Order: sequence, then structure tokens, then C-alpha cells
Amino acid sequence: MKNYIVQAGATLTGALADGKLKVSGVYGGPIEFDYNGIKKASLAAYSAGTAQVSTATISGTLTAGNVVSFQLSQDLGEKNDALPDVLSQVISHTISSTDTVTTVATSIKNAVNQLPFEIVATNLAGVITLTATSPFNVFSISEVKDDGANLAISTVAGSANLGITGANLVGLGVTGAVSGSNYDVLEMVYEDIRTGDSIVYAGTDLVKIYIESTVATTSVEAALKATSITDVNVREYLAKLS
Repeated sequence: MKNYIVQAGATLTGALADGKLKVSGVYGGPIEFDYNGIKKASLAAYSAGTAQVSTATISGTLTAGNVVSFQLSQDLGEKNDALPDVLSQVISHTISSTDTVTTVATSIKNAVNQLPFEIVATNLAGVITLTATSPFNVFSISEVKDDGANLAISTVAGSANLGITGANLVGLGVTGAVSGSNYDVLEMVYEDIRTGDSIVYAGTDLVKIYIESTVATTSVEAALKATSITDVNVREYLAKLS
């Protein structure tokens, strides 16, 4: 994945010439694309989402040997290239003869917090609260096994951020990002079969341009819409640019 920043005060422009889309105003200098290589494009203007909160409540009579478990899944594609785009893990506890609802919940809470999810788990008297961490506001949780009817799951749905904060970009190691700013995200699937291309080396890649939210995007949007791509699906995708 290729990441670029447009900082506050920059003038962002897009110009088509000689089969190229030249994007100026980008931190570190302009970038050029062979516009026939742009397969998809979308623009998300910054808007803060809300964090999902789910509870997994342990209650009732505990029987040694019974199992309580649930599966967590979360899209972490932007967090770390070493992780799968969607991280999924079953969290499980086998009840012992000395367990209480609090010890079971504590065990499960600790298991969640030891994994690389962007979720914080807490426990209060057998009620495990799982709260998503921005910008990864959404996750899924579903029961896998509950031998003794000891597990109840409920969720207050979250909503994904549109765009991204500067603090999040700094945390992700994106060069030129400024903590305290908010950024729109222009995302392009770009393909180039040539070797030595400045954007993609002989293949397909995801290109993201993080645009400080006070910077106008009109020029680049107009240039993208004016490309001579004939693929109908791509045209429909480009039409979503506002």
C-alpha cells in the first residue's frame, strides 16, 4: 500500500495530460499516474464514527468441564501489514471446580487484551465489556459454545470513521501526518505492468492520499471523473465521488 499526505494550506490539483493524471499539492512533491491504470477510486470525507461496545455476561450455575467461548473478528487492514486484513480469534474458557463468574470473566478479559485487536476488555462482577478503539470502531462477536447457558452477549453497534484523524495516521507511521488534523481519504486501486514505475512496481497496489480536511478536493475529483476509462463498473465507482 502506498500512502501520501496533503497538508493543511496546500493547493491540491489534478491535471490530465498525455495519458497521465498528475496530482500536485502532495507532501514531498507531485505524483503521476497512468490514468488507464486507475481501476477504482473513492473519496471519504472526514466524519467521526462511534465505537462499538459489546458485553459478554457470565452468570448462572457453573459446572466444571463446561466451556464458554465466543469468536471476535475485526478489520485491521490499516494497522499492520503483518496482520491479516480481518483478524479472527475464538476466545474460550473451560470452567474449573473453583471458578466463579468473576474468575471466568477475568480469564476471558485477559485473553482478549493479550491479542492484537483494537478492543479494550474490562470485567466487573462477571460482565465483560469490550470497547473498540478508534479508528477501528467496529468488530463482530458471536457465541461459539455455551455448555451450561452461562454466556449472554449484547451489542451497542458502532459506526466506522470516514476519513481518519492525524493522530491515527501518526500512530500508523504515515510520513507528514499532523496530529490534531483530520483527513479525507482518496483511495485508488492502481495497476501498472511496467517495471520501475514511481507508484507501483509491476503490479497492482492500493494507493491512499490522505487530504487535510480543509483542503479542497474539487480539482482532483474532476480530473478523475474525466479519465477515459471505459470499464462500466469503474465508471460507476468513480461516479460515487462527491
